[in-house]
Amino acid sequence: MAQIISSGIGSGLDISGLVSQLVQAERAPAENRLNASEVRAQSRLSAFGSLKSALSSFQGSLDKLQSADLYQARKATVSNTDLFTVSSDTDASAGHYSIQAEQLASRHKIASAAYASDDTSVGTGSLSISVNGSTLNLDIEAGSDSLTAIRDAINNASANPGVTASIIRDEDGSHLVLSANDTGEDYAVSVSVTTDGADTGDLSALAFDPLADPQTSPMIEKQAAADAILIIDGFTARSSNNVFDDVIDGVSITLKTSDPGEKYTLDVQRDEKSVKRAVQQFVEAYNSLRGTLDTLTAYNPETKQAGLLQGDSTTARLSAQLRQSLSVTISGANRDMDSLAEIGITTNFETGKLSLDNDKLDSLISSNFAEFSTLFSGDAGFASILDGVTDIYTRFDGILDTRSNGISSQISRINSQREALNNRMVSVEARYLAQFTALDGLLGELNQTSNFLTSQLGNLPGFTREK
Repeated sequence: MAQIISSGIGSGLDISGLVSQLVQAERAPAENRLNASEVRAQSRLSAFGSLKSALSSFQGSLDKLQSADLYQARKATVSNTDLFTVSSDTDASAGHYSIQAEQLASRHKIASAAYASDDTSVGTGSLSISVNGSTLNLDIEAGSDSLTAIRDAINNASANPGVTASIIRDEDGSHLVLSANDTGEDYAVSVSVTTDGADTGDLSALAFDPLADPQTSPMIEKQAAADAILIIDGFTARSSNNVFDDVIDGVSITLKTSDPGEKYTLDVQRDEKSVKRAVQQFVEAYNSLRGTLDTLTAYNPETKQAGLLQGDSTTARLSAQLRQSLSVTISGANRDMDSLAEIGITTNFETGKLSLDNDKLDSLISSNFAEFSTLFSGDAGFASILDGVTDIYTRFDGILDTRSNGISSQISRINSQREALNNRMVSVEARYLAQFTALDGLLGELNQTSNFLTSQLGNLPGFTREK
C-alpha cells in the first residue's frame, strides 16, 4: 500500500502557505476594487483642489480691478532719484513742479577743548543740558568729574533730553562731544554751568550757548543744528528731518542729499501703468484658469485618456458661465468702451483663451482713463460680474467645497469598507486554519494507520511488500 508522504509534523501540509494563498485569493478582487475606487476619488479630490486654486488666483486679479484706489492712484516721479525719494497717494494733486534740494537737515554737535585723557578731572558743580525745551540737571561731584564719568552720567540719565555724549580722541587729547539725537534747528543743544567755591577745576569749560556767537562759548560747535530746505516752484519749505509731507497734497518728498541752486522736475500724474498691469494680470490669470479647466476636462482620442473632470457637470457649467460673462456689455459705460473687445481683449474661439492688444490698451488708457473704472469696477463692472460667478464656487461651503466634501466622504466610506474587509479576512483566515488543521490531523492519523497496516501485512506468511 502506498504511503502518504509528509514533509513535516502531522500530514506535512504547508497549512500557513495554503491559508495565506486562499485568503489573498479571496481578498484580492475586493481589495483591488477598493484601491481603484480610492485612487479615482483621491485624483478627483486633487483635481477639484487644483481648480479651486486656479479660481482663487483669478479672483485675486479681479480684486485689483475692483479696487477704487487703482483708478485714483497717482504716481510721483522726480528727474534725479539720487537727490530725492518721492511717493504719492490717491489724494495727490496732479501737476508738474520745479524742485531744488538746497540743504539737508543736520543734528547739532558741540565739543569741549582737549583734555589730557579720558580720566582727566574737569571740575565740580552742576550741568544743565537743554534740547527743544527739555532739560537735564546733573550734579558733578569730586571723584566723578572726569570726562568718562560725565559722559556716562549724561547717557545713563533717565531724564536725558535727547542728547548723546561721547569721547573722541585726536592728536591734542580727549574731547567730550555732545550730539543731539534729532536733526533740525529746534534740537540745538545748550549747556549752562553753575560752579561754587568747591569747584575742583573749571566745569564752566563745558558751557555752550547756541544763541550767542559760537566762538565765545567754551565748547565749540562742530556741526550746526539745521533744517532741511526744499524749494518748489520758488516757494521755500523747511523740515527738521528731511521729509516733506505737507508741501504738496498727497505727496511725500524725502531729501537724500543736497545740490544747492540746481533745479529738477517733479511730476505727479495718474498711475496709468498700474491700471495696465492690472488688466494684463487679469488676462494672464484668466488664461491660466482656462488652461487648468482644459487640462482637467480634456479627452485624448489617440491615447483614450480623459481628464480627471472630463464630463463633470460642475466644471462644464463653470466654463460656460465664464465664457458668457466675458461677452456681456456693461451698462452705464461709454458706448465705445462697454465691452472687453473694445479695449483690445478678444477671445480665441479655438482655445477659449484671451488675447490682449497692448497698443490699443495703451491708447485708451491715455485718452479714456476714467472709463476703465466704470468698465471693471462697481457692481456692474466686469470684475464684479466675474467675481460673482467664481465666488459661488470658491467660497466656504460653496460648490467646490460641497463636491470636495462629497468625495472626502466617499474616501471615508472606502476606508470603512477596507476595514470591514480586513475584519472579514481575519474570520476567513481563522476558518481556513481550523479546516486545514483538522485536515492535517486527519491525514496524520491516516498516515499512522497506513504505517500500521503495512507493518502488519508484512508479518503475514508469503506477503511480499511491493516495491
